[in-house]
Amino acid sequence: MNATRRRTALASGLACAGLIAAGCSSSPTASTGQAAAPAAPLLATSFAAAAGAGWAVVQMGGPAAQHNNFWQLFVRQAGTTRWRLATPPGVADNGGLVVAGDGGGSMMTGFRPSQDLTFSPLAASSNGGTSWSPAGPLTPGLAAAPDALAATPAGQVIALTKGGGVVFGSKSGTAWTHLASAKTVAATPAGKACGLTGLTAAAFSRAGVPMLAASCSHPGTVGIFGDTGSGWFPAGPARPPALAREDIAVVRLAAAGPGVTALLRAGSGKDTSLIAAWSRGIDSPWALSAPLHVGARQLSSTAIGPGGSIGVTLNAAHGEILAGPGASWRALPALPRWAATLALGPGGQADAITAHVGTFSDYRLTPGSSGSSPGGSGPGRWTLAQTIKVPIQYGSSG
Repeated sequence: MNATRRRTALASGLACAGLIAAGCSSSPTASTGQAAAPAAPLLATSFAAAAGAGWAVVQMGGPAAQHNNFWQLFVRQAGTTRWRLATPPGVADNGGLVVAGDGGGSMMTGFRPSQDLTFSPLAASSNGGTSWSPAGPLTPGLAAAPDALAATPAGQVIALTKGGGVVFGSKSGTAWTHLASAKTVAATPAGKACGLTGLTAAAFSRAGVPMLAASCSHPGTVGIFGDTGSGWFPAGPARPPALAREDIAVVRLAAAGPGVTALLRAGSGKDTSLIAAWSRGIDSPWALSAPLHVGARQLSSTAIGPGGSIGVTLNAAHGEILAGPGASWRALPALPRWAATLALGPGGQADAITAHVGTFSDYRLTPGSSGSSPGGSGPGRWTLAQTIKVPIQYGSSG
């Protein structure tokens, strides 16, 4: 990380003394005595707005078993192609980082619980991660999902917590109110129609309506819900005929592109497919992409970019991108070694982000000898565009 790490065994007390000096009285102080499970692979992700401004979250360092795995946040400013390290200092982030942006320069970052850290310290930035202010903490901690945090330009924040709770607050993080839970949403008519088995994402519509996403056990049902203020209603696509017999989970849900962008996973095992979905508003119809058959390959990371573009990596070796509504999935050349996630930019630009030990590298897809070009036709190859050496404080969280 870019600052001296606290030892995670003392993370609760040290976080209060360091990053989150305000509001620590509401934080748990008792240790569970157990290490949290490793962060979900899908926490490796990226997001980019129309002007190219965005961020990427990747895991670096050493093995998780020795608590030498640290998650890092990198930021790319609008109108530039260069990344910079922007991880908020002061708290060990072995459990993962979750980031929410408002489409401008404001961001909020949450540290997921790990080891004896039983809550989520939060940090807010109004200048694209150049500097950070304490916000929070959030108790219990954030869920292991890339869209466990969402924010609006007006400063509203929604968070999905461990155990399926949903809370509503502001970027200051000083006060949170209970909004829902997996249990209460599952009990609604919309939740019963879904056969809700768990919440997977939180978001705001472009109009600022809170939205939740879920996995469903009733075949063919897409679990996306909107908040009326007095209850939750079904806000996702109608039952897709081609997926009528498949269980569907919402992997990503975010305000992006023309309105809201979602990534769905349908089926299981050798029959697994990914489908992108887009809607301009909470009451607007959804457009769906053709399914991308992934079979038994593991979905390693996800990326959301300008215009509702989507990128995925499979088995950390194969990449597919979709330019937006009406486009088709496009296979990329074999990814560089140590690929962590894709990063998408304006005009269909695709970058492959690699993370190995303490080295972050950005490979840009350019015309070359194999694959497909950013424009969608002709050859392409990965060219190294940037390398960042990240200081890793090994042993600081053991």
